[in-house]
Amino acid sequence: MERNSRPKRMNTGIRRRKVCQFCADQDKKIDYKDAETLKKYITERGKILPRSHRHMRNAPESSCEGYQESQSSRDTAIRRRSVKRLEDPQDMILRIFSNKKIMPDKISEERVKGIGKKNAGNGELIRRTRLSPEKARMWRRFFSVALILLFAALATTVVTAINHYKLYPGRVERDSICSPGRGSDYIIVGWDGTHNTDVYKVWYKENAAAEEDTDAEEASSEESQTEGEKEETVIDDSWTALETDVPEITVNDLKKDTSYSFIIRADSKDKEGVATAPRSFSTKKTQKIKASKKITKFTFSKPFRLKADAETDLMYESSDPEVAVVDPETHEINITGEGEAEITVTAKSSTEYESASKVVELKVIDSYAVSAGGASAHIIYHLDPDNCEVVKKITGADGAVIPQGLGYTGDKYIVSYGMGSPNRIISFDVDDDGKSVSVPKVSMGHPNGFTYANENGRCYCVKGWTSKAYTYEPTSNSYGSVNLSYGCSGIGYDRKEKLLYTCSRTAMVAYDISDGYSVKYRCGVVKHSGTVYTQDCGGHAGIMLRCLSGGNKHGTNYIDLYDMKNGRYLGTLSCDLSEVESCIVDKDGFLEILSNNSSSVDYIWKTDLNIETLGEGL
Repeated sequence: MERNSRPKRMNTGIRRRKVCQFCADQDKKIDYKDAETLKKYITERGKILPRSHRHMRNAPESSCEGYQESQSSRDTAIRRRSVKRLEDPQDMILRIFSNKKIMPDKISEERVKGIGKKNAGNGELIRRTRLSPEKARMWRRFFSVALILLFAALATTVVTAINHYKLYPGRVERDSICSPGRGSDYIIVGWDGTHNTDVYKVWYKENAAAEEDTDAEEASSEESQTEGEKEETVIDDSWTALETDVPEITVNDLKKDTSYSFIIRADSKDKEGVATAPRSFSTKKTQKIKASKKITKFTFSKPFRLKADAETDLMYESSDPEVAVVDPETHEINITGEGEAEITVTAKSSTEYESASKVVELKVIDSYAVSAGGASAHIIYHLDPDNCEVVKKITGADGAVIPQGLGYTGDKYIVSYGMGSPNRIISFDVDDDGKSVSVPKVSMGHPNGFTYANENGRCYCVKGWTSKAYTYEPTSNSYGSVNLSYGCSGIGYDRKEKLLYTCSRTAMVAYDISDGYSVKYRCGVVKHSGTVYTQDCGGHAGIMLRCLSGGNKHGTNYIDLYDMKNGRYLGTLSCDLSEVESCIVDKDGFLEILSNNSSSVDYIWKTDLNIETLGEGL
């Protein structure tokens, strides 16, 4: 049915009586928590409907059971729900602390006078007051003038700062001073650049022990400054002045391991800047790499590590991979072929030490090891004045003119002479003045073999081919003799292995002096083509050196090399240094040879072969 077709209700003039819902339903209670029921009696804004709406006007208060009991709690609930709808926080405060029933639409016009502890509960309300037109104009003028003055002061400050920036140079901050590089004789000093600066003035001087500041690498805080740095420093004649137009300078010609103070000042053309407080840096210490200058190896030598020592970590590099290569992980050197190469040893730089490097010359000799008994000799290296140098010129004394044997204490030479009357042992450099030691009581005859044993401080001498060795102790001036197991014509001593070596035409023997001259090792000899004569022997690091002269004694001579521990023959050195009488190994591990010239002056030659490194890794 359409709306227009509905029958109109007749106005009879009799209005329907409205009843109280709570009176009609006696079981229905008024509960302020029952929002679903109470929402009928308030507006959408939370306003309590007045009685003029006659919702409950017809119900006398006494007739609505529970009305009086719930009236207060119901109004409180409605007010609380209304407060939640307010947008103004002050209205909410007013709603909570006010004792009056204030409608939400009027709350915005009222404020609580005080919510503090004193006025929190008095409910006193005030209305928002407005300034009079005169007072409003006065305040507007006041704020306008204040704002103009504020902008004027700000503009003056900015103009002053700009003028100062353009006129005066910037100030170098002490904390920005650093040392990007240092060495044992120089220090590089840097700092942050400043504006309006044409030149930087730098002063430096050496610090006294009491004035030294903490190194830049260790600490740079203000707590590390000395008392002299915290106070204003006077720049006097003790300071050395330098200039630079960039914020970095290198100061050279300094002392190693020494602390220096630096002061920096930035200047413009017209104005001087402000000097910094002193900042101290130290030059580095120098370090030396301890390593042999030359090392010698065979082509069949095992991989080895170079004996080097320094204050910092070491790195190694080979100049010729075809001779030797260095393992970057283990630093082992592997022999790859015959020839010469340079092994560069580099010590890394640190905060305390500067870097250092040393070049070690590696000589690799092509050879092969064979059993000593019955093998044929083969030449592996040639010695002549081109690769040897004279380290001592010697002459005889009191008729002893022909040198026969050479001993070595570790830093001094001892030479035995024959073909005189009587035979002599001449000691060089014992007292730094060439002391001569006479042997009048023992007739040693012609001392074909001679050596000095550091283990017991004795000189050993053999005559021709014999199994008896005569002894002499220079410190006690006493003489003696010892019987050996095998006959020999040469004798030598190995300071590293502490073994006494003897040589002959048939065998080489190593004796243990500490064990009553017991035989430690023995091996056969190799065959040489032509006529050779056994002269003397020496040894070091397990290698025994047998000296031989040819048919022409002042022509080409020979030195055989034997691995005594393994009984192997390692090769032969040919020598064009006149007649080779004897040999020793010096404190650096190099082979030295005593040669008998046809003149009255004889020589001790130092070769370029390092026997100590040659014996390692056999």
